[in-house]
Amino acid sequence: MDICQLQYFVSAASIGNFTLAALENNISQSSFSKQIMNLENELGAELFIRKKRTIELTPAGERFQEYAFRMLNTYREMLRGMESYSAFQTLPVSIASIPVLKSYALDEIVFRLKNQYPDIIFSISERAESTEVRQLLHRGECDFAILRTDFLEKDKYDIYPIVEDRLVAVLPVDHPLAGRERISLRELKNEQFAMSPEGTDLCTISRNACISRGFRPEVSYITSGNIDLTLDIVEKQKVAYLAFDKVISYSTKNRSQCKIVELEETITSYTAFVSIRTRTATRAHTKVAQFLEKEYRKEGDGKQPD
Repeated sequence: MDICQLQYFVSAASIGNFTLAALENNISQSSFSKQIMNLENELGAELFIRKKRTIELTPAGERFQEYAFRMLNTYREMLRGMESYSAFQTLPVSIASIPVLKSYALDEIVFRLKNQYPDIIFSISERAESTEVRQLLHRGECDFAILRTDFLEKDKYDIYPIVEDRLVAVLPVDHPLAGRERISLRELKNEQFAMSPEGTDLCTISRNACISRGFRPEVSYITSGNIDLTLDIVEKQKVAYLAFDKVISYSTKNRSQCKIVELEETITSYTAFVSIRTRTATRAHTKVAQFLEKEYRKEGDGKQPD
């Protein structure tokens, strides 16, 4: 058993598909499957139930997943602890983000960090859902996450708020309310909605906003990650969609068949760089944290983000 096999197992368990997990790990599907089989042979137990298009953890796989997380975290802690003795001149920092890097110009922050610390190598990935980003952060697979702060347990994280945004309605251009400058959420009570999956931050924020105005949104479409598909649904199926203004404004630049309408209710959210408070900090992590502290300050120090 080796670290790569543990990582392959965790990827497969998270994604639920050997082919996609192999792509994520940059190896062939046949090699990936062989490594999983070797792991199962060594343990003497099947870890996955193989179906036609998906895989699921067996009871043995669920138990082994607990050990795998623990072992990988220990391995990463070891690397962090030994970093000061390393002869390598480059320092790695990995960042996982919800899909807002371009719309919030957060890539520019990474570019500024790189200019200030040329010895740091940045690994950056966007994931469709906040739940996946949080999992990567807690498994130690990224040093920093870019997340909305609404539902974070603040005592567990160092949080550097970067961007404030507010909820708006997105409607087909020929909708009766699309010509208004501002509407109340209550006016959408009888509309059909497109919404992100249950448990995502945007879904929870949107649903709670509607419930607070006296109705539960009737969802006709659930979409994940692909904003173009969501906007196609708004335009062609004549449904409403609640989104954050800066994100959706960036995505609708070249679309003429949907309209962003402000809400009378002020529903805001901060997006922040987030790291685990108790995790051993590397030299690279410390440099990034010092930059964020200077530019944006941690949540709770009395200064609001610009």
